[in-house]
Amino acid sequence: MSRLSRRALRATLEALTRKYDAAYLRTSALMFPRRYREPEDREVVGLLAASLAYGRVDLFAPAVTRVLAVLGEHPAAAIRRFVPRRDGERLAAFRYRLNGPADILAALWALRQILEASGSLKACFLAGYREEDEDIRPALTAFVDRIYRADLTAVFPTGIPSRGFTHLFPNPRRGGACKRLNLFLRWMVRPNDGLDLGLWPEVAPAKLIIPLDTHVARVARALGLTRLKSPGWRMAKAITEALKVFDPADPVRYDYALCRFGILEGAGKGPRAGRRGAGGSRS
Repeated sequence: MSRLSRRALRATLEALTRKYDAAYLRTSALMFPRRYREPEDREVVGLLAASLAYGRVDLFAPAVTRVLAVLGEHPAAAIRRFVPRRDGERLAAFRYRLNGPADILAALWALRQILEASGSLKACFLAGYREEDEDIRPALTAFVDRIYRADLTAVFPTGIPSRGFTHLFPNPRRGGACKRLNLFLRWMVRPNDGLDLGLWPEVAPAKLIIPLDTHVARVARALGLTRLKSPGWRMAKAITEALKVFDPADPVRYDYALCRFGILEGAGKGPRAGRRGAGGSRS
């Protein structure tokens, strides 16, 4: 942490956290699960919204909205009734960058199978969670493995998921940052502070890994939180460990503010970066 003294960096992090509060939810995919009251609805909407939260928010938000429109007022109940062959027509026109209708149908079909087998996404995740694990990676890997054990032949006759589906649910074993899955976990695990949802108190926030995207990576390097240059799980872990100096129990609480700072002010990009406005992604 050579760019700022520890004291100055702490002050910077806390100032950003105070500045970027719930008033900025419109710049975040978190606005979607926040619209629902029931925990099971927040869980499934959270996973779907986080999975599609790549690219600019003004682009992915309409895509998430189209999916949620199909699911209606009670998304979890709709998913429990979902049948690809019967319900797929309503998503036939869906397109968002790497993802087409088959990817969304497969995701909903996999979620139905998980809900039927485990009762909830929370129960499914906790089945792979161990308090003795150093961080969330083993539990997240087990969770993703469960998604891929779903029978997807109703959508993919060969049983082999599409590239778009694997993009929605990346496997931590591959070493990528898995930013959108870690984002989902942040929403579920961190206490309900007006931003995150606090639905899974059984998981310690200290186990979370920061949802690393280009904005957070850029800001983290500018602040001296990491010297690594290649975004991936290793960098996400390093930034999280650096943030534990300031909050060992809840290091990822800084993520929302760091991402907003990178998106809205273009931090670390040079003198003209702040003109981009709210066109960034996720968090």
